This record gives sequence, structure tokens and C-alpha cells, in this order.
Amino acid sequence: LLEVHNLEELERSLDENVDAIGINNRNLADFTVSVDTSFSLIKSIPEEFLKVSESAISNPETIRQLKEAGFNGFLIGENFMKEADPGMAMKEFVGKI
Repeated sequence: LLEVHNLEELERSLDENVDAIGINNRNLADFTVSVDTSFSLIKSIPEEFLKVSESAISNPETIRQLKEAGFNGFLIGENFMKEADPGMAMKEFVGKI
């Protein structure tokens, strides 16, 4: 899994030795997050790559939209770690997808 944050990184990263691209939705300049980064960059990832959206995912509807856009996997961390019981929060979240 090769992680990118923007189009420039993505274009430099597409290589025959890479089979999975992770799009981190966190802007490293100001630490804001926007899932729009994933929706924008997926258009530039060739079909044969596994596509993972990372960060800025806090509700099941976003997962449904990302899957429809072509994403195969999702990295969700902060959303669950803010909960008193992260494991239960994850179970409930997955149950809503």
C-alpha cells in the first residue's frame, strides 16, 4: 500500500511494482481532512490498482459512496479512538454499512 496525499504524489507513485494506492484525506499542511480528496484522485488511478481511502471517514454513508466510486478498502482510526469503547463503535459502524 503506497500512500499519497495529492495528485502530484499520485502521478509520481504509479509504478508496476505498486499494486495498492492509499489516498490520505488529511492535508499535511494544515491537518484538515476532506473525503473529497479521495473522490477527486480516484479518477487518476488505473483500474488494476487496489484503492484505499484513508481518514475523514466518520459515517457509513461515506463508505457506501466511496465503494460506489471504486474504493476497495478504508482506513478509519480517529473516528473510533474518540469513543469510550472503540471495538464496539467499530462493530456498530460496520453493522450500518
